[in-house]
Amino acid sequence: MSIQARRGALRWPQAAWLLAALIACSGAALAQAPGQAPPAAAARLPSPAVDREVAARKPGAAWYRGNLITLDASEPKAGFKARWSFERTAGNDIRLVLDEQRKAGPQSGTVLIIGQKALLTRDLVLARQGALMPAVDGPTLLLNLTLRLLERAVPDGPQALGRERTIAVKDEQQPLSVETPSAAGTFLPPWQLTGKVLRKGEVVEFDLLLVSRARDDSKGTNNTALRGTWRNEAKKPPELPDDLSLQGWSLHAIAGVAKEVNRRQGIVYDAIPRQGFATLGELRKAIELGWPGQPDTAYHGKK
Repeated sequence: MSIQARRGALRWPQAAWLLAALIACSGAALAQAPGQAPPAAAARLPSPAVDREVAARKPGAAWYRGNLITLDASEPKAGFKARWSFERTAGNDIRLVLDEQRKAGPQSGTVLIIGQKALLTRDLVLARQGALMPAVDGPTLLLNLTLRLLERAVPDGPQALGRERTIAVKDEQQPLSVETPSAAGTFLPPWQLTGKVLRKGEVVEFDLLLVSRARDDSKGTNNTALRGTWRNEAKKPPELPDDLSLQGWSLHAIAGVAKEVNRRQGIVYDAIPRQGFATLGELRKAIELGWPGQPDTAYHGKK
């Protein structure tokens, strides 16, 4: 996979999985099916809001409503191996636990994303000093990829799973593209997905292998292994209570800053250190009142 920093307009989507990469029932759910002809030029296209409403009713959209997900990911060619756990609250706050091995070194710790405005870290060890947003972007991109692949592999949704289902999906032309507000990744065609998916009670287990064309060698391939569990705990979703003490947590504001990306100046999202609050409730109240304020549009050099 090729991962690049993104630049773009200052906007922050609502109802997000990690850093708005996974907008339930949009994004991947709205992607045009490979091989499907585009609409005729004379056709009247529905509005994005209508598109999202239609996509939300598709059975495969249920994959994006998972709120307890574990993911083991590896790319041997890149020297990368990771285990992540993702929890999403009813209010769309996120807890991410990292345990990674990279060529640059180990990476681990816990990250909270609150109100799409704040990023809290604890016991965080980074493979590259100062690379906090990339540490969140990597898991986000691969989680987004996994949910897209599950939707392609089981379009009738997790509710339709019974016994083990063997997966075999391929595409000769269309790439798989995933993104966050601060990064984007692409898996080049031809690509092929194999593996299995099965349900055990309320938990879905998956074991997938994505083989895609390497960017640096048209004859080479990347093997991306994705294994883990998916669950939508609707009756008792994960919680991050207001009285959670923030002692020992490091606070960063998620904010747009002006930086050079791919030799062009633009606005990108970054994690900016800030002073802490005593409890999570205090931080949430500050966010409701407009914290952390307006984006920083002063130029800050290369991303």
